[in-house]
Amino acid sequence: MSKSLGNIERVHDLVQQHPPEALRYALLSAHYRQPLDWSEALIEQSVRTLDRLYGTLRDLADVDAMATIPSSVEAALDDDLNTPLALAEVARIASDARRAESAGKKARLKAELLGAGLALGLLQQAPADWFSRGTDAGDDARIQALIDERIAAKQARDFARADAIRDQLAAENIVLEDTPQGVRWKRG
Repeated sequence: MSKSLGNIERVHDLVQQHPPEALRYALLSAHYRQPLDWSEALIEQSVRTLDRLYGTLRDLADVDAMATIPSSVEAALDDDLNTPLALAEVARIASDARRAESAGKKARLKAELLGAGLALGLLQQAPADWFSRGTDAGDDARIQALIDERIAAKQARDFARADAIRDQLAAENIVLEDTPQGVRWKRG
């Protein structure tokens, strides 16, 4: 980056365009002693990664856990502030949490995920707040009403209407996920 070339990104402008937490994740993705290839693709990848991490926390919403910094994350940070290794540990913990079956293991892994996020300044908001970023409550209520209408249409076996609602939401960049716990949505 060079001011004379005009390719400077100002933090003030970046936080207007992207979630600040995604910018933090992008900055942590490279070791502080190494150059960072800053790009829109890096920020988009950071958003997608945070979507997965917050999705894991959303899936574990019914599990009670207190944040505990995992020793593996602490060791990575003690090793010359090796943030890429710490982020890799966060991804591993989240992956293990998604596969966990016992309540005790889920609670331990959720506590570690929250603690790792705390140590890195990540995952500090509610998953619902992350997924509804940049919107107002009225828009969320409208989307939920459409989803409820889609569910009713599917139950009435009106699949054409249900598909039309899904297409309408997709056109608005709303992604629906049909899960055993019900329909979840996020902005794409």
